[in-house]
This record gives sequence, C-alpha cells and structure tokens, in this order.
Amino acid sequence: MKGRYLLIFVLLSLFSARLHALVVEYISLDRMTKESQVIVYGKVISAYSIWEDRSIYTYTTIEIKELIKGEYKSNKIVVKQMGGTVGYITQFVDGTPKLEIGNEVVLFLRDWKGAYWIHSIVLGHFRVYEENGKKLAVNNLNNVGLIDPVTKKMIDDPTKKGNEFELQTFLNTVKSYSKL
Repeated sequence: MKGRYLLIFVLLSLFSARLHALVVEYISLDRMTKESQVIVYGKVISAYSIWEDRSIYTYTTIEIKELIKGEYKSNKIVVKQMGGTVGYITQFVDGTPKLEIGNEVVLFLRDWKGAYWIHSIVLGHFRVYEENGKKLAVNNLNNVGLIDPVTKKMIDDPTKKGNEFELQTFLNTVKSYSKL
C-alpha cells in the first residue's frame, strides 16, 4: 500500500515539475560583453563535424559583417561547439545553438584552448532575422531554464527573459558595454 502511494507521489512530482533540457545561470548582457574576447555580427557560411577524443565537435565558419568587440584580422572566424554528425552517428548537446548555413547571427565568443566557443552555450547566441522590414536579434531560450544568480531560483517571469531586440539598438548597446 505504501509503495503505491510513493509511486503516485513520484509520478505527480515528475509531471508537475518544469522540465528543461539545460539550466544555466543568467548573466547580464553587460557581463557577457565584458567576458567575451570577440563579439561578431556575421553570416554562417559553412560547417563540418569531426571526432575528437571520443566526442563529436562541429566547426562553423562565420563571415564577419561587423566586428563588435575585440581584434580579429580575418573577415571569417571559426566557432567550435560540442556535438554534431559524423557519418551515421549524431551527438546532440542540449542547449547548443544550431548555426544554420545562411543565417545571420550575433555571437559572443570566448577563446578557450585555442578555439572560439559561444559564451554560456546558448546565452551568447543571437539569431538575426527580418520582420516587417526591421532586423531583429533574438536569443532562442527554448527548453533552457535560467537560474537567478542572486536567489539561485528558476526565473519564471517571462518579462525577465526578454530576448528580442531591434538589431542596431542591440549592437549599439553591446558596443557601449564593451567600452566600459
């Protein structure tokens, strides 16, 4: 009898919990700007995946339209991400943004072990798209939970997850943060 109630309690707990594939601590745009070595606005032009140390990594080339922060001598930059497909094997890493060829993006990048990685996995990736003749930058937080850095609790208020910006205003804000 007790086992039956325990099972019901466990099932109710599972169904009532908010499930997120990835949970990350929220960081401000200001902090992410300061912690990134390079910030670019560009277009995804190619990608390939390879095996490295029993894992698959994807290398994506971005054609830089505008260098927002940092120094970089080429008009193309390569970003490394965990996961990808090699042959018939796919490794998927929750929260890793998909950099699709042809898409425009704003990326906050950190140099780690000789490669550029997107800052805070999904937080440092903004896809650029056009709507009603206006370019917007959006950070897709689908299936990603955010933790408030002060309270250490999940951020549930959707107004605190503001992640869509008019592109030029967004770029100007990031530039102003990078000068502080």
